Amino acid sequence: MAQTTKGPDLPLWKKVLFSLILVVGFPIALILAIEGAGYAILHFKHGVPGKSYGLWTYDEELGAIHAANAYNSNSQTNSLGFRNKEDVIEPKPPGAYRVIAYGGSTTFCYNLETDRAWPLRLQENLRARTNPKSQVLNAGAIMWSIGQEVARAKRDLPRLKPDIVIIYSGINEQANEELLRAEGISLERALAEGKHGLFSKHLDQGRWLKRNSTIVRFLEYTGAADWFFSAGHTDTGAPKAPPVDPGINPVVAENFDRTLREFIELIRKNGAKPVYVIVGGLPEVGRNTQLMRYSRQGAEVARQMGVLVLDSNDVVAAYKGNKHDLFSDSGVHWSDLGAGLLADFIDEKALRSMAP
Repeated sequence: MAQTTKGPDLPLWKKVLFSLILVVGFPIALILAIEGAGYAILHFKHGVPGKSYGLWTYDEELGAIHAANAYNSNSQTNSLGFRNKEDVIEPKPPGAYRVIAYGGSTTFCYNLETDRAWPLRLQENLRARTNPKSQVLNAGAIMWSIGQEVARAKRDLPRLKPDIVIIYSGINEQANEELLRAEGISLERALAEGKHGLFSKHLDQGRWLKRNSTIVRFLEYTGAADWFFSAGHTDTGAPKAPPVDPGINPVVAENFDRTLREFIELIRKNGAKPVYVIVGGLPEVGRNTQLMRYSRQGAEVARQMGVLVLDSNDVVAAYKGNKHDLFSDSGVHWSDLGAGLLADFIDEKALRSMAP
């Protein structure tokens, strides 16, 4: 019988090392390869010369802020992190106007391309009758409350000295209070101590993986992660109860009002004119009945301080077609049609007299 030659036994440490390479090294290499391929695809499809993929970057005060010179699949930021393709023109040309619009995702307009968001449509109107280098800078950010907006404005206004500042805010105040409460921070206690404008730094964009991993973004944006974790669970098909409106939270409202007063004072201190626009939307969708109330209540504070107040719900009321045409499914994020009408409305009711 022929005998087979057996190779020398490997030392135990080598066996362990090879096992680790197979068990740990290979998956890591695979993940890195997928990440690299993801970045390459995004760069090929959406890349912008001189800009890097990923809109958000770490910020010690805010948790995360829009990165300078960044892009993703439908957005770009300029050299100062505004959602504008064009950089801030410095110094401001003679005869040109500079406007900054602050707010949450309803100002950012994540459902629209950068140039289709209402601040950029407003810029088109402004340039058509003033200086072609007039600018409207989009400082909106997803899930930001008025506290984050003021924190950013404290950086922007002293440097940029805008002529006009538009406040389109209030829809994220309830969520901010809920996030703070989950972190063990009482907004009610803070108000009693004379503090206001507190905000959570633990928003979705504050997660390192969400900012830097194409795999995580793909899974979350496509809903694949939700499908995976809900696998094995079935929908009974039972009718869902309509959302219950719990009414306005007086603590949230008081925090918003106090922070709004600070915002208006900050704007005027830096030589700009504030314009307050009440958030518009479809109250029958989701929690909108409750969430839009903070913006409407804040309008009374603005009026008391002599600020020009516009109600964007006038745009909705004036539209003769299906009101849902003006918004995305959320009922508060303007559609392409709605964004254009809102820009025309703000231009007609405010900018034509303030920036003739």
